Amino acid sequence: MNRTLRNPRWVTVALAAFVAVAAFGCGSAGPEVSARNARPQAEPTAAAGTQTVRYRGVEFTVPGDWPVYDLDADPSTCVRFDVHAVYLGHPGEDMQCPANVFGRSEAVLVEPLDGATVTAADTVGTANAHGLAVATDPRAAIEHEVRAALPGAGVAVTISFNDEAAGQQLLQTFKAAA
Repeated sequence: MNRTLRNPRWVTVALAAFVAVAAFGCGSAGPEVSARNARPQAEPTAAAGTQTVRYRGVEFTVPGDWPVYDLDADPSTCVRFDVHAVYLGHPGEDMQCPANVFGRSEAVLVEPLDGATVTAADTVGTANAHGLAVATDPRAAIEHEVRAALPGAGVAVTISFNDEAAGQQLLQTFKAAA
């Protein structure tokens, strides 16, 4: 018997629900979900279009329009690597993240190098342009990240990137704070 497949009503309802969720999200408020823009440690430099960010004895340079979030002040801030941003501190356990995050962009997470920070066992030690000792995880590039420990400064750095050279260039801006 030759039967044609029919489109049951539940398939139509499920498809409509999927389209609604894709179009409107899952109740999140979008990219601004619980992300308070805190720039107390950033110093804009208008001429170059950059800003210098200081955290725990280090400073580094990022584009001037990147927001800087203090995760200690607001641990619910979602650490996102799909938007340009700088995050300072450990990500919170109850981050308020949107349900639909897509893609990858350049972003920086700098956190204290302590027992809560996970570093790779097979790191490669080098020095950056400013003489800071840097131990990088060679496997991180697969995930479009530069993961590094700066043991002399006591911080760990995660830089997400679309272009590895840009991620490495950003790492080279890290130096001891003046």
